[in-house]
Amino acid sequence: MAEQMKTAVRKHATLATLAILGGAIAAAIWAGGDHGWAVAVAAFYLACCVALFLWSRRDGDVAAILRLSGDERQTMLDLRATAATGVATILFCLGGAIVNLARGGSGNPWTLICAVAGFAYIIALAWSRHHH
Repeated sequence: MAEQMKTAVRKHATLATLAILGGAIAAAIWAGGDHGWAVAVAAFYLACCVALFLWSRRDGDVAAILRLSGDERQTMLDLRATAATGVATILFCLGGAIVNLARGGSGNPWTLICAVAGFAYIIALAWSRHHH
């Protein structure tokens, strides 16, 4: 029974994460006073949750990754895609920092994001070396 519960939790972890974060974003927009935009964002995230749920029930690499149940090849695909996403995000933030600094700004928030990413990389590298 415990194994079935663990499988169910893993199967819907991605969906739950999307729903919780989408709800948090919509709530923050609502708290900021833009109620119409908050409802639109909530509807968008709800539609994304429905699409993710339907897609995760299919066969294939992406569905297995969404269910957190992929084999080694699918896990490696996910790892590579996540790494590429991180590199693209950092390059974008570095570009934002450079443009902001060139315009006489402080570089923020771009430099802060880059610093957090660098610190997270160092921590993850150190953790991985000691746990693998």
